[in-house]
Amino acid sequence: MQRLDLGNAPEGFLSFAWHNLSPGDRATIMAEAPRTVWLFGAGASHHYNLNARGVRIPLANGFFTAFHQLPTSSGFNAHVGPLISYLKSSRNVDAGDVPKWSENIEDFMTSIEDELEKLRTQLQEGRLSEDSYMQALSAVGAFNNMTFIMASVINEAQNGPSDSLYRDLLDFCGPNDTFITFNWDTLMDRALADTGGWSPNDGYGLSFASVLDSDWKPTAERAAAFKTNWKLLKLHGSTNWLVPWTNVRLDTLDYHCAVNGPEKIFLYWQSTLPYQTFRNRWRGGYVPTSYGYYPANIPSAFFGEGQLAPEAGHAFLSFSPIQIFSPFKEIQGEGIPSSPLLITPVRQKKYDSYQESIESLWKQAGTSIKDAQRLVIVGYSFPATDTRTLELVGSAAESGQSLKSIEIVCPDANEIASRLTTRFAGSGKRIIVHAKKFEDYIGSMYAVAPYLMRLAADGSGDVKDWLERIFQLNQLAREEP
Repeated sequence: MQRLDLGNAPEGFLSFAWHNLSPGDRATIMAEAPRTVWLFGAGASHHYNLNARGVRIPLANGFFTAFHQLPTSSGFNAHVGPLISYLKSSRNVDAGDVPKWSENIEDFMTSIEDELEKLRTQLQEGRLSEDSYMQALSAVGAFNNMTFIMASVINEAQNGPSDSLYRDLLDFCGPNDTFITFNWDTLMDRALADTGGWSPNDGYGLSFASVLDSDWKPTAERAAAFKTNWKLLKLHGSTNWLVPWTNVRLDTLDYHCAVNGPEKIFLYWQSTLPYQTFRNRWRGGYVPTSYGYYPANIPSAFFGEGQLAPEAGHAFLSFSPIQIFSPFKEIQGEGIPSSPLLITPVRQKKYDSYQESIESLWKQAGTSIKDAQRLVIVGYSFPATDTRTLELVGSAAESGQSLKSIEIVCPDANEIASRLTTRFAGSGKRIIVHAKKFEDYIGSMYAVAPYLMRLAADGSGDVKDWLERIFQLNQLAREEP
């Protein structure tokens, strides 16, 4: 019977062997791989369309197109009235024409933020006029509404199997890699969890006050099955990070949290059974890390009595249209209504909300880049307005002695590389361009699998013996009549 000759082994056999290693075995084999930081922009998640309606996770310029195609805009799946009213008052878009309207989400949110900033200035100089007050009422309603609409669109778009390009990528990642993302979606979260080598309990780079994993618990139910140092740093927040309801107040036009005191972040992981929500408007049918328009309420037990009391001289008032969402009177769910923790997509992004936690993530991201040997940027174009990201990458890369190369994966990678080359001139960092989509880049990585399998067998007798065994079994199968 023919024995395995690594040098001449069929490429297909070696590729098959690589992809049939368990994630834990691959992590062991790649323990000495160059430490890589993967930085993801919206283009990295845009490939995913495995939800029931086949809609891709949107880019900024296609957000409202996705909104019109997903359940968020259908029936009573979500509350979109304030947005509809604002479009009429600010864009003269009639309700019947909303499905035909679209706008870049960053431009749209920036315009509301600019409008609110002007109104804040007027308010600080004196009382608002009647017209300005009505303008503020409309803008505040739309701004607060959009936080939930943005999370809902992402949740609906990602509500499908966890089989994404991120999971394919992890077949080629060493156990010391770090993943930095500006995306709110949880595709990478689920991909990491599916390997068994990452846990939400310690994998996000921050601590949660509690985790909803079927029920509220101190941590998610299960720890990782094998050891890695993988961290997922989500610098613009995440749809499954929840905080007590946070909104822009109409009386001050400032951001306000429903709960006073130290910031606490909660994690929604999964629940197939109903949980408490605003007006008990829970809807089922969502995969882990995703939920309907209304996120879970946070139990009051996590806060002190003083944190839940209104400010001196104030009282809590709650009202909603009666018998619109239901023919019967709706009962308020127990606990504190929550909001997803998202950094709003305005041109000059603000990081005031939950500043201590978000700043900690940015600091960890800078350290990770500085200590890496390789930085791979996927689907992020470095817009001129996002100066903080350019500074993060630039300062960390320049101070990182171990960082040898910066790779750019994007269809317009050449244009991005020309800008980064200017920024990093004299730093000695090699810039490598992959002018292709994420899916094509993953395809090129698959071509490297036979080389990685040979390398692993050369370095480990156990791996080589395993290859020999499955090669012989393959030979026997072919020889059977």
